[in-house]
Amino acid sequence: MRKIKLAIIPVFILITLTGCKNSVPPAEEALRTVKIAEAMENKTTVLLSELIQGDIEYIPLESKKEHLLNNNPRFYANKTEIIAFAKNQAFVFDRKTGKFLREIGHYGNDPGGYQTTKYSYPFDEKNDLFYLGGWEQQVYYRYNTSGHLVDKITAYSNTKEPDMQNSDFGEIITSIAPLNDTCFVGHVWNINGKQKAKLIIFNENNHRIKTYPQYKTFEWNIFKDGLSVYNWDGWFYAHNNQLNYFERNTDTLYSVSLENLKPRYVLEGSTFIRDLSESVRFLLFNLRNEEGIYCGIFDKENRETKIAQTANGIENDVDNFLPFSFYSVNLNDELVGCQEAYTVKAWFNDNPAKAAQLPPKYQNLRNMKETDNPVVMIAKLKE
Repeated sequence: MRKIKLAIIPVFILITLTGCKNSVPPAEEALRTVKIAEAMENKTTVLLSELIQGDIEYIPLESKKEHLLNNNPRFYANKTEIIAFAKNQAFVFDRKTGKFLREIGHYGNDPGGYQTTKYSYPFDEKNDLFYLGGWEQQVYYRYNTSGHLVDKITAYSNTKEPDMQNSDFGEIITSIAPLNDTCFVGHVWNINGKQKAKLIIFNENNHRIKTYPQYKTFEWNIFKDGLSVYNWDGWFYAHNNQLNYFERNTDTLYSVSLENLKPRYVLEGSTFIRDLSESVRFLLFNLRNEEGIYCGIFDKENRETKIAQTANGIENDVDNFLPFSFYSVNLNDELVGCQEAYTVKAWFNDNPAKAAQLPPKYQNLRNMKETDNPVVMIAKLKE
């Protein structure tokens, strides 16, 4: 988190009010309570065998200089590929070999170039599309699986000349996701506690089809309080053909459709959430505090919330190898995570007896350089 001064360029928009293709409302389900604060106070040993079934894939990513990943990469995976996002980087690697395959677009203010990678919904696995931040105000670039620019999506918003003295701003759309085949939903940053909309629904022809209201208000003065900027303040993820949404510093996770914004989970004590993902059986999240990043799980079957005792991932009792630090869940209900190369080196140094028992195919990981790309880990989650 950092404090910065904000400069906003006004953009004039034309709003039309016509409909778009109806989405299918989510099936009825009970509202669940995820007791994050309580679990954080009572961190416990979480075993990987509680979460996954079968073996773990370990894929060391190719580490040539031209495609070394920047700090804090985020990983996704489909059946054949691993997708990595980091600052100014969107790379694709082969899932079986870890070989670098291609770059998605490129960073740069030139044809085909993007400005930023996104934390919330950067990869649409269902449609094999990538969402990256454009250079124009509130414009998102979509790239296909070959890495080529497909189109540009403008999240039209109500804008006005910002009044810094009174902390008065127009709408700033900080993340978007596809709602269905024709519509998108955008999160409105509640920068000053005075925003009227939480979400807007739009498409390329209809700049404002529907809005969901923002009920959270607070007093804020940019000169006294400064501005807190996070990697994201509105999080989207897809699960079971349903788009889900969470706003930072709130306590409710929703499903989103054209018909309604429906609460699914109450996240008690959710201030430090870094990311969220979901499988058939689990809601998975990571929490960040001054000590590190802690993996958390909510088991839908027994309605139990657990947070791992240590900040290096879930304890691996499946093959007694690396702890599992996860980031995403794919459409096949596979958990995707990683360990940095320096962590892998340290594990071999600290666990010689366990290392000697590893299968030969993993023994070569002891020869990694500390500056190499991470080892990606993928495992099938229990249902």
